[in-house]
Amino acid sequence: MTETLPQRFLLDATPAEVAALLPAIGRAMVGISGGGTTHERIGVIEAAPCTAATLRIEGALHDAELALSRVVRVIGDRSSTMRGKSYPRFEFKDAADVTLLSVIAMDGPEQYDVAVREHVGAELETLPRRDLPPTEQPPEADAGNAALEALRDSGGQVEIRFGEAGASQAWRGQVEEVKGVMGYANIIRPDFHLHLRGGSVAAFRREAAGLVALDAAGAATGLVLRPLDATAEAALARFG
Repeated sequence: MTETLPQRFLLDATPAEVAALLPAIGRAMVGISGGGTTHERIGVIEAAPCTAATLRIEGALHDAELALSRVVRVIGDRSSTMRGKSYPRFEFKDAADVTLLSVIAMDGPEQYDVAVREHVGAELETLPRRDLPPTEQPPEADAGNAALEALRDSGGQVEIRFGEAGASQAWRGQVEEVKGVMGYANIIRPDFHLHLRGGSVAAFRREAAGLVALDAAGAATGLVLRPLDATAEAALARFG
């Protein structure tokens, strides 16, 4: 009988060794969060090479990077379920126990369990599931929401990049729909999710990289909108 794995556990492996497991889990959601933004790419991980400094997650639908100097451990978690389906994940953690980047197995636990079985370390306490932080400010009042709606209305092509604490990734395409739900402006596509908390973006500053989102104190949030054609450029012209 196959031994059941713990719900939450320390992975007895280096970040580079964990990276080597990622292509084996099938379709995956790679997520980075911070500053009111959650940025998630969804698709098959084709490779996850590491240099001395950087882990890259590569594929037709993935281009994430993570600075390995920030990672002190990787946690495996098999406790998350939704509508009766299991979504196990890897959490790349820093010294303050903040999740720098998460990788969620979207095809269920079978391939994930096979990949991690030889690397299961100390069992950890299972934490309650943390949903997006609540907000009382409607997304309509947010400059980020306004910019996304302008892009939607224009039909232009844009790069939406997010970086936080040494992790970054981007999506490129046309914003077809922006949904306001529970105080968030949301883009929901088969290959990309963006959740932008109302009030998290007060303004934008134009830089070489694109339009850099700023919070109420004028600090960069990590979100950058870069127009990829003249239509998107015109749609974003008034924002910075």
